[in-house]
Amino acid sequence: MYESWLERYRTSMDLNRMATFHWDVQQDKLEYDEMMTHLLQLDLPTDNVKNNLLTARLIHPKDRQEFQNHIDKILNMKSMRRDPLQDKNLDFRIYVKGAGFIWMHMSYRIRYEQGYAQEVTGFLQNVDVERQEAVRMQKMVEHDPMTGLFSKTHTAYLVMQELSIPNAVHALLVIDLDNFKSVNDKLGHLIGDAVIVDMALNLKMVFRPTDILGHIGGDEFCVLMKNIPDPEIVIKKCEQLRELLRKTYNYEGGEVTVSSSIGIAISPQHGEDYKILFSHADAALYEVKRRGKDNQIIYSAEFEENKRAEENKAEELTGSNDFQKLLTNPMDYIFQLTFKSQDTSVAVRLLLEIFAKQFKVNRAYVFWHLDGPYWPQPLFDCIVGNWENAEISHDSYVRRQIRKRYKNTELGRFTECGDTEKLPTKAREVFEKRHIRAFLECAIMDDDIFMGCVGFDDCTKAREWTRSEHEVLRAFADIMQRFLFGQIFFERQKKNSGWSV
Repeated sequence: MYESWLERYRTSMDLNRMATFHWDVQQDKLEYDEMMTHLLQLDLPTDNVKNNLLTARLIHPKDRQEFQNHIDKILNMKSMRRDPLQDKNLDFRIYVKGAGFIWMHMSYRIRYEQGYAQEVTGFLQNVDVERQEAVRMQKMVEHDPMTGLFSKTHTAYLVMQELSIPNAVHALLVIDLDNFKSVNDKLGHLIGDAVIVDMALNLKMVFRPTDILGHIGGDEFCVLMKNIPDPEIVIKKCEQLRELLRKTYNYEGGEVTVSSSIGIAISPQHGEDYKILFSHADAALYEVKRRGKDNQIIYSAEFEENKRAEENKAEELTGSNDFQKLLTNPMDYIFQLTFKSQDTSVAVRLLLEIFAKQFKVNRAYVFWHLDGPYWPQPLFDCIVGNWENAEISHDSYVRRQIRKRYKNTELGRFTECGDTEKLPTKAREVFEKRHIRAFLECAIMDDDIFMGCVGFDDCTKAREWTRSEHEVLRAFADIMQRFLFGQIFFERQKKNSGWSV
């Protein structure tokens, strides 16, 4: 019966990769079971244990000091507790023949008499598989699996640590790939993933090993350049990176050019807290995009204010009852707003501003057709951001390309393009120079006579124009044709001639 129980015990210890030991502290003698020899693939010294274990170099160099500290405390520290037993734990790496250094967990109990350690009894367990898995899981949490760079969460943690060090100047960079959506749409997500990996490799080439490189999502990256002596160094690094990232990918039917935009914030000048510094770098990135991409810029307070103001206006307009009325009955809303105004031109400009903010377009405009010129001329426009006005952006070539795409639809006579990068090469290049990424335009018609048009331009991104946007432009075009053109011309004539009512 006893032998059967002992065999089961040994089997259990073997399955759990566990061995037991007993150390007579006063005699400095060690006893252990046969599982210890099996576990370590060697016979441990049984005399002069402390010195033999350490001088044999069995313990990993990085764990040796902590291991020795445990032994020193057992030998030298007097227990002031009434309890004669104390339990301790220690994880360390020990050399195993044929396997190298592997992780062990040691759990032991110290028995005291008159305050001094007499004996130590415990077990040693191979936990190398568990520790390696923990390390792997930790690496997965800390690193982005696609690029090998730090993850979004760990990047924030590391940057916060660096920012807590006083008297240091750092630069936080937020980097975004321009036209990356087109890569995924036209070349596929596998190519898109390869572009992201390539970007990560370029980051490693440009920046120092001590800098913090993070992939924070999609095509957006974050870099903390530590201890920079001069912001000019940051600019040079950004230019070097942009040069590497600017590439053209060919596909059947066209090509996609990828570049990068970089927003920069300097600590402590622009913030000592990660969230604030990141927000400022992101505002600088927003400004780069607004100005036409493929550049870098250092944060200025006006960028944050401009971005916040635009976002707030858009939120206010989106949630307002008035704008819900516009979406529900655009004809009635536009009619009421324009005819309640004492100055029709002011009302039209206000409408264009509302349209631009609500639909998040960069340009809203009204063109009219003079008797002489073949092409309509700009009457009003509203620009959101630092973009060219309608007269410059809609030159004769652009107008010709836009006008030849007009079609009669159930909603009216429209011309539109959700992504000008899909146009033939020459047209695509011209629209890119004019910073028109997408356009939607409704003709102002008097029977079959083209009187002008109202339209939207998106200067930054491709988009699918919604039915609401079509309906609002159609209502606006109808009211311009029926009432506003004549009213505007009358008011201008009266003002120029000095009439009074």
